[in-house]
Amino acid sequence: MLRTQAKVPTPSAGRYAKQLCSHFSHRVKAEWTPPNGVIEFPRGGTCHLQADTDGLLLVAEATFPELLDRIQVTVGGHLERFARRDGLCVNWES
Repeated sequence: MLRTQAKVPTPSAGRYAKQLCSHFSHRVKAEWTPPNGVIEFPRGGTCHLQADTDGLLLVAEATFPELLDRIQVTVGGHLERFARRDGLCVNWES
């Protein structure tokens, strides 16, 4: 299993995590149980979310590199759009 993560500093971590899970739940299985969430993508990919007072931790896992890249682009891009006003930037690390 391939894995990457991003720690996004924000005082609104819970709100953004809930918004991400709600948004993705219309297309894939997604669940938000504060302070944790998970988004399950087809073909063996997940993104775990953990909100705390310091920010939002995103942990992406996938069975192959292309899917991991897609999860990073999709989840990271949505979070950046949702938080455009706050100027958040998602930087993934292996």
